[in-house]
Amino acid sequence: MQYILLILGLVMIVKSADVLIDSTSKVAKRFGVSSFVIGITVVAFGTSAPELAVGIVSGISHTNQLTLGNVIGSSLSNTALIVGISAIIMPLWVRDSVVRREIPILMGIQIILAFMVFSNKELSRLDGGILIIGFICFMLYIIKDSKNSMDIQIDAEGDIDTDSDGNQLSEKVVEFAKKESMTKLLCFSVFSLAGLFIGGRITVGSSTSIAGSLGLSETLIGLTVVAIATTLPELITSIMAAIKKEPDIVLGNCIGSNIFNILLVLGLSSVISPIPMDMALWFDIAVMMALTIIVFLISWIRKRIRRFAGVLLLFAYVIYLIYKVLTAL
Repeated sequence: MQYILLILGLVMIVKSADVLIDSTSKVAKRFGVSSFVIGITVVAFGTSAPELAVGIVSGISHTNQLTLGNVIGSSLSNTALIVGISAIIMPLWVRDSVVRREIPILMGIQIILAFMVFSNKELSRLDGGILIIGFICFMLYIIKDSKNSMDIQIDAEGDIDTDSDGNQLSEKVVEFAKKESMTKLLCFSVFSLAGLFIGGRITVGSSTSIAGSLGLSETLIGLTVVAIATTLPELITSIMAAIKKEPDIVLGNCIGSNIFNILLVLGLSSVISPIPMDMALWFDIAVMMALTIIVFLISWIRKRIRRFAGVLLLFAYVIYLIYKVLTAL
């Protein structure tokens, strides 16, 4: 039965991710907001919903060591697995603003998280409050950035219109595009986010049950099985975005999800119940930070993440998983 639920959850995630990319991309183009901004907010928040659900539930049940392992494992899979696979499908161009601001912000947040957990041997309620304040500040920054990106004109097909002539589209095409209901697009976005959340929850529950029946430890489940399961929305969404040639959504989704997971998921979970620190997570946090630095250096030097870099990232993640399984056994 659990295997059937796992398949059902995956199907829901795939379909919801496809609808989400289409609807949010159209909303972004309609208002002149960059795809990156949409990816780092709406898509990232929606695809982080499974981690948020796990964090709240585990906080209430005082088992949120699972959440800490889940967030670290999800960050690893976002950075190595998702960016790696997406770059293999389509090389990812990295805009200068991402190198100068978004990735350094993520690196800074990871450093703060490492300091919090290893200085106090736990994430206290005070630490959680600080993380939530950081999340609010990050959202205010994103809102300001999105307003600054809304100074371009968009034609009826969603392309940049440099001369305000609608790119000489026929009157019928322009009128049809304008009539496309924004309410309809927003409803599609909301329903697809709900589908991602429900599908993610089904996938997480079934994956955890299957892993538990195989006798895997809670720490290993959090870092691997639950992390991979809760990352499936990001993975499917990013693959769909790469196929649809929306590379900004891939990077925005991964960076935004990592930031949201640390600031919002860990923040809320530790406010509900302090999270004790497992010192064995030193290695995992170090790997998480190292992979982020590698992506930053590649983006800074090359200005894009090529297929070869994607293969290396994917290979690094596979080696990490093999190491975790062998050490657990």
